[in-house]
Amino acid sequence: MAGVGMAALGAWVPCRRWNKAAVFGFRRGVTALLARKPKGTPLWLPACRQKTSVSFLSRPDLPNLAYKKLKGKSPGVIFIPGYISNMNGTKALAIEEFCKSLGHAYIRFDYSGVGNSDGNLQECTVGRWRKDVLSIIDDLAEGPQILVGSSLGGWLMFHAAIARPQKVVALIGVAAAVDGLVTQFGQLPVETFLLSSRLIKPTIQ
Repeated sequence: MAGVGMAALGAWVPCRRWNKAAVFGFRRGVTALLARKPKGTPLWLPACRQKTSVSFLSRPDLPNLAYKKLKGKSPGVIFIPGYISNMNGTKALAIEEFCKSLGHAYIRFDYSGVGNSDGNLQECTVGRWRKDVLSIIDDLAEGPQILVGSSLGGWLMFHAAIARPQKVVALIGVAAAVDGLVTQFGQLPVETFLLSSRLIKPTIQ
């Protein structure tokens, strides 16, 4: 629920309070990939309130994904949120304002079962969220893309880059948990693996 609270706060609090701490590292990294901000542009972002409406990507056999797309020049930027984070978090909104200031295309979205997207969170897996990211790249993004992955989104952006090398031109990780799943899985006791195998086998047809 903390992520929801931060998202609600970010919807109205002026960004000058948190910009340097929240996006300074991102600004320094992405500026090398995109055109530099014109002189005279304020360092703080004007405001976080978004006027764009939510759109939905329809998929025949998968949950519909909620997203917001900002048109602009290439390369475009896609923000891939962290675990159970949605597209209205402070990082997602700050990066959108940054892309607006440079005139670049930008997409932010909600995973299946999260935020405004369809689906049941209890049925979601990392593999399903990987498909969500690939759907955004395949069906919404135009031209080369820069992927910005936050936390778990860092793991997913690497998978997306491997699957779509022709469309992904750069990666930016924000506290990217690229090995978190492997590390946690490897730390599980042997008893857990044995118990899991006994519980899972009867359900496999």
